[in-house]
Amino acid sequence: MSSVLGWDIGGVNTKAALVVDGVVQRVLTRQFELQRSPEALTTLLENMARTLSGDDAPDAYALTMTAELSQMFRTKREGVHFVLEAVERGFSGAVHVYTTEGTFVTPDVARMQPLAVAAANWVATTNVVATHYPDALLVDIGTTTTDLIPIVGGHVAARGRTDPDRLRSGELVYSGAVRTPVEAIVSEVPLGDGTARVSAEAFALSGDVYVWLGDLQAGDYDAPTPDRRPSTRPFAGERLARVVCADREILDDEAITAMAIAIAQTQANTIARSMGEVLQAHPSITTAVVTGLGAFIGARAAKAAGLDVIPLSGRFGLEGARSAPATAVALLLHECLESRHTRDCQARQRTPDTVRGTTARPAPVGIIVVKLGGSLLANPSQWRVAISALTAAVPAHRLVVVPGGGPFADAVRSIDERFRLPDDTTHWMAIAGMDQHAEMIATSGAPFVKVTDTAGVTAAHDRHCVPVLAPLRWLRATDPLPHSWDITSDSIAAWIAGQINAARLVVVKSAGAGGPAMFDPGFLGMLPRDLPWAVCDAFGLEAQFADVAPAPR
Repeated sequence: MSSVLGWDIGGVNTKAALVVDGVVQRVLTRQFELQRSPEALTTLLENMARTLSGDDAPDAYALTMTAELSQMFRTKREGVHFVLEAVERGFSGAVHVYTTEGTFVTPDVARMQPLAVAAANWVATTNVVATHYPDALLVDIGTTTTDLIPIVGGHVAARGRTDPDRLRSGELVYSGAVRTPVEAIVSEVPLGDGTARVSAEAFALSGDVYVWLGDLQAGDYDAPTPDRRPSTRPFAGERLARVVCADREILDDEAITAMAIAIAQTQANTIARSMGEVLQAHPSITTAVVTGLGAFIGARAAKAAGLDVIPLSGRFGLEGARSAPATAVALLLHECLESRHTRDCQARQRTPDTVRGTTARPAPVGIIVVKLGGSLLANPSQWRVAISALTAAVPAHRLVVVPGGGPFADAVRSIDERFRLPDDTTHWMAIAGMDQHAEMIATSGAPFVKVTDTAGVTAAHDRHCVPVLAPLRWLRATDPLPHSWDITSDSIAAWIAGQINAARLVVVKSAGAGGPAMFDPGFLGMLPRDLPWAVCDAFGLEAQFADVAPAPR
């Protein structure tokens, strides 16, 4: 029997799910406000693990998180590092961290790419749902937020990956079933024969609305109440009365109910409008898969948006659906571990030091292809560190630099989002962005020179220079790759490494400030079999040349 314990560690709630042989056994949720007692996180995790699996430690731990957004952290990087340290203190087994691109990485890699694992929980849920409902809108409403994720053809069709991008695209709505202040939902409520504007004092939360209406039990309302009194229906009524600066001696049950219904209806309508905005680009979607503590809100909103409704609880169970990300990430890791002998899973389970593609060993004498990630351009100091490391390696090694598109390719993405360009057009425009980065590297000084094909590579090496490959001309002539955003410069670098019979591929990524993906979906298929490869940040690039035999001159 194989067991996986999945975690969804948030700033106010921590959820865990135990999966044994691919079957969800138990699910547990604990209300835990991280910033109030951060030192207790490891103890909480240990206690939850014992409750779920007893004395038998699971074979592996799958981790996703949103706790990095807690106000106790000044940056997401700081939050990711804190959570990883707490998890590793608590568990001695293998920890696998889920990314926003749907892959598992080790904690060491997650530390190097914190934005790749920050708020990746929605991706886990969506990827599991997509296997059962290939064309649907996932609607996951928790205590605080709502995720609206389109699935088309069995693939995640979300426009945003990071929280800011998802807020901009409408795929993340800060409205939930418990913690949302009433004044964030409505500006006025019915009162007597008319309406009254609401106070802005956080007198009541959405949890008060749904406990009063009977949609939630008092035990579901596990956030601190605004007045610190119990979450039961009588006290929920008192808090709702305060919304219009009244009390229960002034307002009767009928008045409170009218207010609560209006608030609930407004919240559902707001979410329904967001659904409509998200689905404008996907008119073929007619079904909503609803989950989370606020699945009942999602069902109402989906019906208002004209969608058919499927509760995820029918497949995950009620508790599994309420803690869908923890359940999903455990199922995904179980599936990955079960297929560990496949190439895809092997790549997802790389071990520390720099994520190696083969057993660590000295590479044979030959060309080292260095993919210089375009994300480094977001941090000039990191880019310059990488350029310095490449320059220092020149006397001893034959290098070929493949530049990423970075902001040049991002500009194409932005235009594509607005104009919906043909795939062929965006493919070549994005590769032209790599050429622009190549121009920039080549003009940074000796020993770099821009080349466009294998003949240029050879000529540059003969002159003891570092060829920087501007690949547009070469790729247009051979056209070896699919024309899709699933293919990025990482895949192009892997293909080039095969074409020039490279001895090693090194992929340089930004140390946390770069793009959210570790690798694109096409990368593994483009890698030549048995090619040693590694991923590192700019500060670890120099070490990549230490165990490589010098090239003959």
